[in-house]
Amino acid sequence: MSKVAEIFESLEYGPAPESATPVLSWLDAHDRKFGMFVNGQWVEPSAPTIHSLTYQELKNYDVGRIRPGSEYAARFPHQKPLDGARIPRLDELLGKMSGGKVRFNIETKLVPQAPEETLPPEAFARAVIAEVRKAGVAKRTTIQSFDFRTLEVVEREAPEIATAYLTSGKNSEPAKLHEAGARLWSPDFRDLDEQKVAQARKLGLRIVTWTVNEPDEIRRVLALKLDGIISDYPDRVRAALKAP
Repeated sequence: MSKVAEIFESLEYGPAPESATPVLSWLDAHDRKFGMFVNGQWVEPSAPTIHSLTYQELKNYDVGRIRPGSEYAARFPHQKPLDGARIPRLDELLGKMSGGKVRFNIETKLVPQAPEETLPPEAFARAVIAEVRKAGVAKRTTIQSFDFRTLEVVEREAPEIATAYLTSGKNSEPAKLHEAGARLWSPDFRDLDEQKVAQARKLGLRIVTWTVNEPDEIRRVLALKLDGIISDYPDRVRAALKAP
């Protein structure tokens, strides 16, 4: 079976078995909204944005389980609840792992169509850069985003930190990514085939695809001989790599 350079473990949904030691951890730098539990009740769509809360207010929210009956609950039936879990500050998380060999793949979550829900891209990117540098993990960090504005800030102001350009659907065209200045392309795995991989290689692009979870999909993606795979189930990727 083909080998990949890196297996990226998502810290969002997968069960993360105790025996699994991720080569790289994928973190989300959130400033928007998502499902949480507070004061014994599930948060409704009218809840405040994360950006509008102080950290002390945010600590009141329990993020230790997926909302029953939701799409995510159906997609990740094996996730084990961890009631009482809180959203950590990025500096706390990086500080706990700064002395090891773990690499970090940090995604900035912004939506240009909803600028009121987050910091502006420049301020957002600079805040992440500052924490990465403070923790001394710049050489072990990649910042990825669908919003290329944050990546442009990182490349201009923190060239020692790698960037990855996330795409899906019609935006998953190697020529477009090359024109945008990407060196590392991170497309939805469903957008990849041998032709696109060949085009990307000719343009000098490295490819790390997301988020590949099912065994058949993992085997198909491994056959494309990419540079990395993001998965909520790194144990499944490792098993496929060991298969004859």
